[in-house]
Amino acid sequence: MLQIIHEYDDPALMDRVWSFRHTRFVEQLGWEAVRRADRRERDQFDGPSAIHLILEHEKHIVAYSRLLPTSFPYLAAEFCPHFAASLPGERYSFEWTRCATARNAPAINGIGVSDLLMTGVLECVLALGARGVVFLTYPRVIAMMRRRGYRFDLLKSVAEENGVPIQLAAASVSTDLLRLHHDKYHISQSILCWRGSFAVNRESSPAAA
Repeated sequence: MLQIIHEYDDPALMDRVWSFRHTRFVEQLGWEAVRRADRRERDQFDGPSAIHLILEHEKHIVAYSRLLPTSFPYLAAEFCPHFAASLPGERYSFEWTRCATARNAPAINGIGVSDLLMTGVLECVLALGARGVVFLTYPRVIAMMRRRGYRFDLLKSVAEENGVPIQLAAASVSTDLLRLHHDKYHISQSILCWRGSFAVNRESSPAAA
């Protein structure tokens, strides 16, 4: 199950998340700009409003992603504020960031970890009432999202990093897209576990059908 929490819901688990992020993003992907001496990768957006999505298998974190409400400061708005300001926040209510799976992560019940994570994040976004998400990412990630059925409402190159474009993108989400994921990856029910502050009055995800 993909656990959905705020940082204050489980500090011990979040310490493992910061360690996972440092290993994956800094040590393995080379994000030297966010390297920290304590080997715990976190940034200024990891505050009370950030939503963390964590997939564990056999007591190890195997996949993770983060959602930032666009009603609060978020990465794309800081990176290119004038362009991000043109996006209607009531439609694109979350930025999807820090998405990663562990290297060589095994399939869980015959389903790939990346497929579980991507489907779970989509389900979560829909359950939280969003109609779209914002990304600040690379062309290869955009290509992967297209293969998964996403259609982009907006796509613009805003910078380069080592010769690779950095793109600001906004995509719509829908229950039809979630059903496509469920059918493609043979997922028959909700894969979300709402914890802590999210667990109140939320017994199951309305987007799971």
